[in-house]
Amino acid sequence: MRPEQLRLLLALISTSLQKAELAEHWIPLAALPYPKDVGAALLLVQCQEAVASELPPGEEKADSFGPLADALLQCHFEGKWLGPVGGKEEQQALLLARSLQLLQWILGRKPDLALARASDLVGLILCYMQFGTEGHQQAPPRRVPPAQQSGAYGEGHEEDNDGQQVVKGRPGGRMNKVRKMRSLARQRRQAENSLDQGNCRERLLDFGSLTTGESGETCHASDSAELQAGARQLRHLQAKVRIAAMHLLGALAKHLPRRNLYGYWHVLFPSTESGTSGQRHLLMVALADGNMRCRSVALQQAAQVLYGSKVFLNQACSTGPTNYTSFAMGLASSVLCSYRVLSSILEREFAPPVLTQCLKCLAVLVQATPFDHLQMGFVYEFVRHVKKLAKNGDTTVIVAALLVMEMMLSKTRLTPEMATVVGLAPKEWNRPLDEEIVDLDILDSDAELEIEDEEEPEETNMPHQPGLAGQQQGMHHLSTFPSIPRNSWLLRQLLRHLESLGSGTSLRIQCYQLLQTMATHIGLLRGNQGRLARVLSAGLRDPASDVRLYAARCLDSVGYQLGRLTPEYCEKEMQLAFWQTLQPAVYEAYVEDASSSLKCALIDSLSTMGVFTFERLPGGQRYALLAHLSGVASDDRQETLVRAAALRAMAVCVQHPSLKADLVFVENAAELTLHLVGDANLLVRTKTSWALGNISDALITCVEDQTERTSEELLRRLIESAMKLSHDNDKVKANAVRSLGNLLQVLQMQPSDNHEQMPQAMTRLLECLRSPGSAKVKWNACHAMGNLVKHRALFDNSNLANLLFPALSQLMVSHPNFKVRINATAVLLQVNHRQDLGDHLLLVWRSLMEAFERSNTLESYEEYNHRDSLQQQLCHAMANLLSMARSAELPQLRDIIERNFLQTVRATWRRVAFRVVPEQSAPLFTCTPMLEKRLQVYATSGPLDPHRSAVEFFAYILKLD
Repeated sequence: MRPEQLRLLLALISTSLQKAELAEHWIPLAALPYPKDVGAALLLVQCQEAVASELPPGEEKADSFGPLADALLQCHFEGKWLGPVGGKEEQQALLLARSLQLLQWILGRKPDLALARASDLVGLILCYMQFGTEGHQQAPPRRVPPAQQSGAYGEGHEEDNDGQQVVKGRPGGRMNKVRKMRSLARQRRQAENSLDQGNCRERLLDFGSLTTGESGETCHASDSAELQAGARQLRHLQAKVRIAAMHLLGALAKHLPRRNLYGYWHVLFPSTESGTSGQRHLLMVALADGNMRCRSVALQQAAQVLYGSKVFLNQACSTGPTNYTSFAMGLASSVLCSYRVLSSILEREFAPPVLTQCLKCLAVLVQATPFDHLQMGFVYEFVRHVKKLAKNGDTTVIVAALLVMEMMLSKTRLTPEMATVVGLAPKEWNRPLDEEIVDLDILDSDAELEIEDEEEPEETNMPHQPGLAGQQQGMHHLSTFPSIPRNSWLLRQLLRHLESLGSGTSLRIQCYQLLQTMATHIGLLRGNQGRLARVLSAGLRDPASDVRLYAARCLDSVGYQLGRLTPEYCEKEMQLAFWQTLQPAVYEAYVEDASSSLKCALIDSLSTMGVFTFERLPGGQRYALLAHLSGVASDDRQETLVRAAALRAMAVCVQHPSLKADLVFVENAAELTLHLVGDANLLVRTKTSWALGNISDALITCVEDQTERTSEELLRRLIESAMKLSHDNDKVKANAVRSLGNLLQVLQMQPSDNHEQMPQAMTRLLECLRSPGSAKVKWNACHAMGNLVKHRALFDNSNLANLLFPALSQLMVSHPNFKVRINATAVLLQVNHRQDLGDHLLLVWRSLMEAFERSNTLESYEEYNHRDSLQQQLCHAMANLLSMARSAELPQLRDIIERNFLQTVRATWRRVAFRVVPEQSAPLFTCTPMLEKRLQVYATSGPLDPHRSAVEFFAYILKLD
């Protein structure tokens, strides 16, 4: 079509009032060939954009998106619009920007094109990322092939749409609360369809003057002022091309699988030592581009690509020849070079938006970096700049700088370099100091890292804080705070921000989040409980509800980590005063706020007090705490989630020595659990089942230590509730099975007239053993069975025994989780009477031998840490079975082991005997003397006696020199 026709078509589209009819003309419009003339091509792209914005979602027009994308890519790769344009430079830049935006829209509507055209799109993006910059010679794009090493990323590590890695499971225990970069995931979703975010007709009018007249030239260029304005307009449009190219990269990163995306790592990030030696990559644009928005967008897209790269970057290694591969070394070099470029940007940049994006990009990179695989030194480089920016006058920059430190401290294990830069004392490091780095105090002396710009302020000069008045109770031990070590600059800076009246809400929230992360390395906070209590108390009284919520969560983490410690002598009073100061603030925040999330966080924080502090609280404060928790848990007006949190806190207190034997308190807590067992909320039932597990543990102690009996009616209802919960979700079932085993023990210790519940509950436990379920369910079921077998109540019903031993045999041999195998084997150690095994001895023995053989076969490297414990348990079970076996059964046991398992069992037996401590190896060393003692019975029998031969065989193969 000629330019006049396209101009008329654009006018008709822009003035059309029938929006729905425009979509009917999309397919013929998308099929039009692109002219070589820049002005005509721009008009056609504008028409396609205008109609595309009116297309309804769905697959009806999707078949036309692929050919349109191919046509656009072909024009770019042929350089159709890159030659001399005869004064149409502004139209050329606008055409390139609009065509890239149209490609971005196509990717949003047809995501599978990202994988099919990835190499072409990456080449196109790299071509235009430096379009119009000084010294850049523009050439047509070239296809970029992916690197093959990214295949090591693996299909099993793909991520969901929100960027969160999908994992099959995790080990039990309390997880460190680590914040993820949710903002990046939101940005990726928001960037999916940029053309739909605004009014397309308004965008058509943005540069309408460029398309007036057939030539498309600007009208007035007579004086120098207008020439300068034209030059600025051209630079602005060229910057739009670069920004459009980088937004196209963001769309590609969103829709391309991560394992394929990281095949282009070598062209998106620096791969040479210098990092800026003529290589086109995102960080070079962020470093050298003259347009502030281009630098900011480059850093934003770099963060998007880095988001979720932890598994890929975990392959980087530069620490030694043991893990050396050329790919690992090259990737490590690229990561280190990226840190250097980002450090250079932080050093040279002054614009707050660019600094903020750079710090966010650095935070994502820090979160994904395997620091223990890389050589030391680079952490000092970027922390030096982050430390300066943490004192910047712009709040957003300060928040981003603190975010970098939060991501670094979220690592479970800190390297010596990381620990040193944040002021963690060597005695608090999470691993022993190697001989090669014993002189790290030399690194501590770095002036820029350790010398503060200002001295620690005196307490008398501290500004008055809202909510700090009236906290004198419990502060007599905190009135004089110890000085913070000079190298603990991060803690000092956080406390200054929190104690300052000028800190904004976002800054205070970030400070509490960082304190929460620092709590996982509690050595950073030890000895400063006084000032921590003051800032946490002020946070709980803050006018902003979000600040109160994050302060409560911070108190939860700090209290939990402090509660795990055995305080030193000088810390005992400090620890007690810490909670005496915060208890009134927690109660006040609970009463004044109606938010259920805050109430749950406050109650959770009270549960982390720790046994040391709880037992030393004055009687009045301790009873006030218990009354508060009991009142909330029994208040029908409260939300069930809040009541469940209070019940969980009571279950934590039940384990404290002063309450564990208090039958009245334990029964009261048990009664409260019955009210929440049938709640519709899964989280409520999970907390309730966990509380029931703790309460049932305490009931055993009460029955053992006292002459009082647990109420039979209450015990019956608790067993019914536990059986009901054992049919629930695996998270609920795991604790329900634990509770059921404990309650049956109580029932054994105080027999009742209810004879039906015992076999029913045992049958349910066996069903949990045999049915599919999580490893934790089976682990707890095995543990419960071991306790019941110890009392021999299970064997009163032969049918239950017929179900138990086949189930245990199957778990010992074939379950993939070694901890489940260990606990299944442990049940056999509780069987001390031969008649309890019945006819299952040979089955159990054969399974035991197969378990020996399979104990060296690791389906997952995570099970390696449990292999030795499993083999030790198998040896103990073997010794126990031999001690119970009758003489007539020993020949059959010999035939089983001699046929296929002799060498494996003998080697494992000797390795376990000489590896474990003497107390644990005693059953193995006493097994042979026990067998030799049994030989005395056969002193008069001949050497061909099969019974004597079997005893001699076992005594010989199990003998330890």
